[in-house]
Amino acid sequence: MKSYSVSFNKRSRLNRMPEIGQETGGLLQPLDPGGLTERLSTSLMIENDFYPCFDWTFPPPLLNKSEPPASVNDLFRHASVIPDAFSLYLHSPFCKSLCSFCYYTIIPGRGIEKAEHYVDYLLREMKMYAEVMHDKKCESIYFGGGTPTFLDDHLLAKLFEGINKHFNLADDVEISIESSPGTLARSKVELLTSLGINRLSYGIQTLDEKLLASMNRHYSVDEALKELDVALALIGNVNVDTMYGFENESEYALQDSLQKFYDLGVPSLSIYALDRQRDNKSKKIGLPPKDESYKDKIRIFSEADQFLFRKGYRPILQNVYAIPGKSSYRHQVRRWDNLSLISLGVAAQGYTPRTPYQNYPALKSYYRAIDEGRLPIVTVDRLSAEMELIREVSSQLRFTQIDLDSIAHKYGVDLNVVFADLIHSLIELGYLKRELNTLRMTPNAAYYNNIIPMLFAPDAFSQQLLGLPEEYLDAFPVPSVMVQVGCTQSAPIEVSLRE
Repeated sequence: MKSYSVSFNKRSRLNRMPEIGQETGGLLQPLDPGGLTERLSTSLMIENDFYPCFDWTFPPPLLNKSEPPASVNDLFRHASVIPDAFSLYLHSPFCKSLCSFCYYTIIPGRGIEKAEHYVDYLLREMKMYAEVMHDKKCESIYFGGGTPTFLDDHLLAKLFEGINKHFNLADDVEISIESSPGTLARSKVELLTSLGINRLSYGIQTLDEKLLASMNRHYSVDEALKELDVALALIGNVNVDTMYGFENESEYALQDSLQKFYDLGVPSLSIYALDRQRDNKSKKIGLPPKDESYKDKIRIFSEADQFLFRKGYRPILQNVYAIPGKSSYRHQVRRWDNLSLISLGVAAQGYTPRTPYQNYPALKSYYRAIDEGRLPIVTVDRLSAEMELIREVSSQLRFTQIDLDSIAHKYGVDLNVVFADLIHSLIELGYLKRELNTLRMTPNAAYYNNIIPMLFAPDAFSQQLLGLPEEYLDAFPVPSVMVQVGCTQSAPIEVSLRE
């Protein structure tokens, strides 16, 4: 018996519900090329109030959880499609306060007293990976949280000393760190630059202090803008996180914030919809939390997209915009190329060839594993070669675009053949467009941006969904559509194995 999550396409909702059965509950409808367009059109007439969902992954946190690996060599048992490079993620769970919208693993307030002990364990975890990774180049580092800049200066210095000792950094390595207002004095920014950090992600969210207070964020917007100004002067490559969908926000709250950041010269902006998962007390167990304002969110996001385009920003990922030549976003973009991602720290999520994994979410378990000489990994997903391929295909489509030539080169698979009928139908419906040999979702597909990429899943995976309880299929739009549409493969997937 296998368990499934109450959120098919969001790792952030990890409540475990009834177990999925071994029986599949019937067979998917066979592929009917002539009727596929009509079947898609009918199936997509569904209330999809997950939009916009940026915390997304394929495969979803649904099936195939396996025991943790016995060693780092076991974690890297398969060859990589990008054999000579990797990226690194570090998680610091410490924050000044707990935001009402946050669902990440954090320790707020005085929990910072535990930071010295925690950093020692991060260094020990680094050492576990060092031997296997010594001949590979680390092309990007992302230090997230939590609020890493809440750490004392000597701990930040200690961590980066360890990174340089245990990993081989590329000459042009991109090193990003997350920060939030109240943790970024000028002296801190000067330290960050001395450590080699060349990209900053600054989480302001909004410039309305009343809205900030509603999220349990209490700081002066004027002081935050002064911090941001220093970061722009000393680092330059700065991304600012913005958020919309607050109760009682003005109609132009998001655009007003975006205009201000543009005027300040911020080269990169992220846009997120407020998702009140932590404080949603009314959701029914087993059913997706309803978002009554999702139609407004689609409109607000669309207007922001047009606004930023007029200002010279271009989308790097679905919700990330940058002025070309003035910023970089290598780490997140490469995340969807099936590049190996070594993730360190409590609750960190990583990826090694054909193996997404997650560290223990509790400090006690994380520490115990390292003390026992084990990787602090609680679970892994063992992917088949074709599921690794579709992980890249669906994620690329969801966040950027699919480069069909790149897929053919890396996996030996021609998607024009494997999904010929699906591609044709989605283009015919106006949800997909072809530009040379790339595929991209159109603005018309925005309402279904969590669903359409999943349609490229192997038929065998969609078949497994029929083992989900009927009430689950009725309640969740993604598996419901996949089951109703039926088979979507025009030809078998035959991945050129690298082993």
